[in-house]
Amino acid sequence: MTSEKVNKNNKKIVKNKYTKIISDSTNKLTNKIEKLEVQYTVWGCACPQWINIKDTIKQNNEKTKYIDFHFYLEPADKSLELPIYFDPIRHFVKVEGQFYEKKDYPQGTIEMEEPMPKAKVFRYSKYEIIDNPNFKPESKIETLTLTYNAISCTCAQWSEKKYNDNSEKRVYYWLEPVNEKLIKADELFNGENLPVIIKVTGQIITEKGFPKRKLSKVSEDAAGKVFRYTKIEIIKK
Repeated sequence: MTSEKVNKNNKKIVKNKYTKIISDSTNKLTNKIEKLEVQYTVWGCACPQWINIKDTIKQNNEKTKYIDFHFYLEPADKSLELPIYFDPIRHFVKVEGQFYEKKDYPQGTIEMEEPMPKAKVFRYSKYEIIDNPNFKPESKIETLTLTYNAISCTCAQWSEKKYNDNSEKRVYYWLEPVNEKLIKADELFNGENLPVIIKVTGQIITEKGFPKRKLSKVSEDAAGKVFRYTKIEIIKK
């Protein structure tokens, strides 16, 4: 898939072997603007991975293979790429846009070592991440007393107060309110008002992920435990 060469400093430079664009630049969009609610399917192949949720009920149809209901998604521009917090298990996506007329690949798709099948392509100009109502966390419901750490990074900032003096046992959490009516814990710190201490009731929804909110300048390395709370009490701010 890649080729290597050595420069004069004996450092390896890895270059992508594949540069050929395989999408059809002449493929046109249909005139029909559609609103879809879609789900991501994790395949063990380079395949179209999105399916209209309405079509998931047809997966037992013997005349049609389940994969044939799937299609590719293409953002209208880079600002519409799905956010880092999107989780195929926890989330669905509402999209608005148009299908292309012909089965193909998203525009700009580069040839890969594993051949990709052509499929319908949906180009979206709007999206909204929504919770998957079928997602049920396996962790227990618990109440934690947490303190804000004011670490100078876009990362998990909350840890249990009882471990303030024990760094070996300290675990950092991202927090996510179950709905918009609850106080947003991450907005309690104003840059000066330490300590910020809260009590939250809820459960861990992923061991390695991000909360469903806008995050700037965050990397995949910052993924961690996400605690979704249904109750919050401010103890000190």
